[in-house]
Amino acid sequence: LLLTACGPEAPPPADAPAPEADAPARPAPTQPGEALLEADGFMPANPGGHGTGRKLNFGEAETDVVAFITRLRGDQPPRRAANAECPAGPLAFADWGDGFQLAFSEGTFAGWTAAEGAPRGFATLSGLHIGSTLADLRAAHPDVAVREDSLGPEFSAGDIHGTLSGTGDDAVVTTMWAGVNCVFR
Repeated sequence: LLLTACGPEAPPPADAPAPEADAPARPAPTQPGEALLEADGFMPANPGGHGTGRKLNFGEAETDVVAFITRLRGDQPPRRAANAECPAGPLAFADWGDGFQLAFSEGTFAGWTAAEGAPRGFATLSGLHIGSTLADLRAAHPDVAVREDSLGPEFSAGDIHGTLSGTGDDAVVTTMWAGVNCVFR
């Protein structure tokens, strides 16, 4: 019996129902500097270029998120800042100098911002990244809303927001964020 459990599985009977297909697996980042940006968190890649397999979700403890990313960055400590005057309320921030910043509210991970200088591999599942064109954005997110406000051209693609360099099809995404942010309008 014990040896049978270690052997190959027998094929199912011909009249057995087909197994239900599992949901497609979320692709993990595979290149150094990549991160899968999502509306409710992100999945970083490790320095070796293989996805961490761990998504950091909004609501996780600030200390755990900062410690995890710091370990991935070879124990390089983050730059820390805080702003008590943010429209969303007091926020703390951590970044490692690459154009990607994490926001924390009351000790929990609350948002991320990717700005110019963020690695191109920091992208959404649809491929949206800093430098994507407005035409690319519209192709990936046909329901994207673009508006002019005090920040200039701004977009919302579901729960991911950002700014653009203009309003023509060749305008590029200059900033993206999800979750809580410190944007003054």
